[in-house]
Amino acid sequence: MTYIDISRVVIAKDAVMRLAIEVIDSNGLKIAVVVTDEGKLTGIITDGDIRRALLSGHGLDTPVQEFMRQNPRSAMLGTEKSILLGRLRHEQILHLPIVDEAGILRDLAYLPAFEQLSYQENQVIIMAGGLGTRLRPLTENVPKPLISVGGRPLIDIIVDNLVAQGLTDITLCVNYLGHMLEDHLGDGSKFGARFTFVREKERMGTAGALSLLPGAPTKSFFVMNGDILTTVDFQAMLDFHRTSSAVATMAVNNHSYEVPFGVVEVSGRHLTKLTEKPKCNFLVNAGIYLLEPQVLEYVPDRQFFDMTNLFEYLIERQLPAAVFPVREPWLDVGRHEDLIRANDSFGDGDPSKQAPKWP
Repeated sequence: MTYIDISRVVIAKDAVMRLAIEVIDSNGLKIAVVVTDEGKLTGIITDGDIRRALLSGHGLDTPVQEFMRQNPRSAMLGTEKSILLGRLRHEQILHLPIVDEAGILRDLAYLPAFEQLSYQENQVIIMAGGLGTRLRPLTENVPKPLISVGGRPLIDIIVDNLVAQGLTDITLCVNYLGHMLEDHLGDGSKFGARFTFVREKERMGTAGALSLLPGAPTKSFFVMNGDILTTVDFQAMLDFHRTSSAVATMAVNNHSYEVPFGVVEVSGRHLTKLTEKPKCNFLVNAGIYLLEPQVLEYVPDRQFFDMTNLFEYLIERQLPAAVFPVREPWLDVGRHEDLIRANDSFGDGDPSKQAPKWP
């Protein structure tokens, strides 16, 4: 357990979500602590709170008081370190604000990463068997995951990001020109990972290939498309999944569409409202999933089955399926124009250009 300089985490009660995100991202602790003008503890905001607020329709200019956790758990100044550590572990929390008798925030106890529950054993399955039709002629002789982005194969960037976040047990489902992927990646040792390859004899869809796994995962496991470039926080997604008590979680993006015309509303023959070029917001599938091992029993054996089919199946049976809002840079490299953007942003450029635009 360590103590944190509170200046790194404090925000004022009249701050907005945008500032809370900046503080959370810059301090690396996944928390912002809200205080009054006098410095009294009034609330906390975690990465998960931000994502839940986005799902609820709150925007970046929403005051933090509308979505923060009010009256958070805290400890008194002077509490022994062993007691603080015991509370953090027993209550399964990462942060514990420390206040004086007047309720003024004085410190923050934090459970460092090496003392947190490890998620390195969570397997990642990458669907890398697609034909890459929309990227032809580039994919006529090269599988899409080996297409160059900023001078590096797309799959290398994906794997490096996974390994950097502690995810090293990686299975790749390959089909089209799969031997080229296997030759390039090897056993994963050069990436600091362990690779397993599942060879599809025919296209199986984004979920059907799961029936070919040599051994069923025993813990929550990630599935992602092999053309997704992102810096999404996989630990945050795992935490979000666990607190949602879901059997499956789908990462989602906010996608805005501007209607290029004036939209009219009518009642009978009468015009009641006119909106010029309105912007519509939709949550869209981001191609990253977190599943519990039990859902594999719903995947048909060696049949084409998409991940959307699996989620529809879970919904029909009223099994809890959650959505995790992505606020980090994300790009689906499926078209030529996407590849241009990828080279500009994820190559030697700035990935933050591809952060989803939430309202």
